[in-house]
Amino acid sequence: MSNRCLMVAFGSTMLNEDGYSVRVAMATRAVVAVQERSCPPPVLLSFEALRSLRRRPQRKAAAARLRSIGAIPLFVPVFPARMPFSYRLNGWWAALVVWVVCRLFSVGIVHAQSHAAASAAARALAWDRRRRLVFDVHGVDVEERQFYGALDADSPEYGVRRRHERESFRRADVIITVSHDLERYVSAILASGGPRSPHPHIEVIPCVLSFSASPQDIEDARGKARTRLRLRGRPCVLYLGGSSGWQLSAETVAAFAFLRRKLPSAFLLILTGDVETFTELCRDAGIPPADFLITSCPHKEVADTACAADAALLLRSDNIVNRVASPTKFAEYLSMGVPVVITDVLADFSGIVRDRDVGAVVPASNAPELVAAAILDLLDAPIDEQARTRTRCVVASQDLLSFESILPAYRRIYRPAAEASR
Repeated sequence: MSNRCLMVAFGSTMLNEDGYSVRVAMATRAVVAVQERSCPPPVLLSFEALRSLRRRPQRKAAAARLRSIGAIPLFVPVFPARMPFSYRLNGWWAALVVWVVCRLFSVGIVHAQSHAAASAAARALAWDRRRRLVFDVHGVDVEERQFYGALDADSPEYGVRRRHERESFRRADVIITVSHDLERYVSAILASGGPRSPHPHIEVIPCVLSFSASPQDIEDARGKARTRLRLRGRPCVLYLGGSSGWQLSAETVAAFAFLRRKLPSAFLLILTGDVETFTELCRDAGIPPADFLITSCPHKEVADTACAADAALLLRSDNIVNRVASPTKFAEYLSMGVPVVITDVLADFSGIVRDRDVGAVVPASNAPELVAAAILDLLDAPIDEQARTRTRCVVASQDLLSFESILPAYRRIYRPAAEASR
């Protein structure tokens, strides 16, 4: 059986550049790198909404982006979510497509990104033990849907999703989790299902980015960005991301508003696709227009502006969805040399903040006065110490959250014999 890999993505996001697509792209690049031309290039099978696939320019750009990292792109439509029984229909349809693609391309390893992808792959490979299944778990699918009101615990779909989750974990030969808390969650499910032989190998691989800038590059870009934004020595607080409920946008703005009472010269920089929502939040919090900038820009241009900041915010409330998460924006913040004020709920990342001294950790209450005090501690540090902190941020991102940092784990998965010899 060939070691050729099939990457399976599900969720209509590969046509865009977001956290999920970055995770899939990094995994695909890692497979290409560790296999070192020892087998044909991986195939990236992405199940997309039909309305998204109709956008020809977007589809062509995504295909070119995937080819550039060494993959063969395949885009397949799925049934609309609003259609009755769409979850079951898409499950069987995706399983059939995975089964066919495995045979057409002589695939030996299926790398499923997310629960839906893993469920389809597990069904397609249920009686095929020659092919290995790698389940890349991004979070807690069922709990997340419950938490945000998309799934009723009393509905038939709840039981179906739970069963598919267990089946996917038990069929997997390798399980990748984005955090140690998620690893414990998966291990508990495996243990509750009774004895299994062999037990799947588990690797913890956080969400990472591809870095190339040195600390000096970041300092040069920072100076240009601050001049362009006309900050003139004003301390700048950064937020990247949307206004979805789990991102605590209101708490983020409230913390900055509290900071302004102690430090009137502070400036808030928000890079988001939800400009109107954040603008309204800032106005409601009484922040003058001269003290904030809320704008949107292409993902590849974010770093050129965001590196102007002196501190960044990554707040989360205490629930199972957030405890197991690995937000990509943490790697983004550090890669731009920006220290992070982070909630202790994100245990792996708050541990990095403490161990590497690259920010401050606040309790899960996210009380504005506590968050503001943590920001103020960072901004009150001497200028030379702030510069050293920025350098530590860049070094930590390269050591722990870069593309190169995940390659040993991918070698253990895809080339165990070669990694053992190393």
